[in-house]
Amino acid sequence: MATLKDIAKHANVSVCTVSKYLSADMTVKKETEERIQLAIKELGYVPNVVAKALKRKETFNVAVILPKINNLYYSEITSGISQTLGKHHYNLFIYEVDNLNLSEDEILQLMRENMIAGIIFIGLFSDTSFRESIHNAVGWEIPVVYVNRCMPYSGFPLVYPDLVQAGKLGAEQLLSNGKQRIAFVHKKLPDDLLGYFLEGYHQAANSEHKPLLIEIEDGMDLSKSCIPALRENNIDGVFVLNEMSAVYLTKALVDQEIRISEEIAVVSLGNSLISQISTPELTCVDLQNRELGIRSAEIILSQIRKQAFESVTVLEPFIVVRKSA
Repeated sequence: MATLKDIAKHANVSVCTVSKYLSADMTVKKETEERIQLAIKELGYVPNVVAKALKRKETFNVAVILPKINNLYYSEITSGISQTLGKHHYNLFIYEVDNLNLSEDEILQLMRENMIAGIIFIGLFSDTSFRESIHNAVGWEIPVVYVNRCMPYSGFPLVYPDLVQAGKLGAEQLLSNGKQRIAFVHKKLPDDLLGYFLEGYHQAANSEHKPLLIEIEDGMDLSKSCIPALRENNIDGVFVLNEMSAVYLTKALVDQEIRISEEIAVVSLGNSLISQISTPELTCVDLQNRELGIRSAEIILSQIRKQAFESVTVLEPFIVVRKSA
C-alpha cells in the first residue's frame, strides 16, 4: 500500500508538502498539484480516513436514525438530507431502529463510538422515541436535530410541519367542494396531537362542531368497519390523516361502487408517489417531506460548523388538488 513518502518521492516533492496538500492546509502551484495527483493515481494511494479523523478529532459522517427505510415517507425526507449533505461532501449513514435490536442508549453510544459528527432523528408525528435519551447526545456535544415531531422546544433543534395548518387546508378543500358532513379518519394518535388537526378544522369551518372521528387499526377491513360508519352518519367528505390509509379507503369505496368526489370526497395527509398513482389520484395536503430533510441537514451542518441556526423550524404545508376531492 502506497504511503505519503511514496507519493512524495514519485512527485519529487517533500512529504510535508504532500501531507499539507491532502489536508487542504496549504495551496501549491498548479504544476506541483498535478504531479501529486498523478502520483496518487499511479500508485493507487488511498488516504486513511479513520486515522485522519482521529488526529483531527472530527469526521464528515452524519447519521440518520429512523424506524425503517422501506417507506416512501421516510425515504423522501432522507433524500432531502442526502442531497444537502452531498453538496457539502458529508457522508450519510442510515440506521434503522427496527433492525438494530438495540436500546436507545446503546444506539446513541454506537454513534459516539463511531465518531458521528451529527445525528438526525426522523419519526412519525406521534413517535416519542429518543425524546429523553437524546439529551445524552447533547451532553456529549454531538449535534442533533429532531425531525417531524410536533413538540415543545426542549434544548435541541426541531423541524416539523404545521399540523394546525394541515388540518385547516384539508377541511377547507372539502368545505369548498360543498361537503358538509366531514370525518377525520386516523390511526391511533395522542389526544394533543389529534387536537392540532381539529384546531385546523375549527378554523376552516368557523364552528365548534366537531368532525366525526374514526380510528382505524393496521389490517382493519375498511369496507366492514369504516365505510358503514361513514354511511350511517351521512358523511360526504373525509380527511385521512395517513396517506396509505387513504389509498386503502379509496379502494374500499371503489369496491363498494361509491363515487369518490361526488358521493364521498377524500383528502389525504401526505403527498408521495402513492397518491399520484392511486385510483383515483388523491387530493393531498403536502407536508414538504423533502424540504424537511433539507432543512434538518442544513441545521446539522450549521451546528457542526458552530454557526447560528433556528431552534424551531415549522414548515407550511400546501394543498395539491387531484381527482378525489
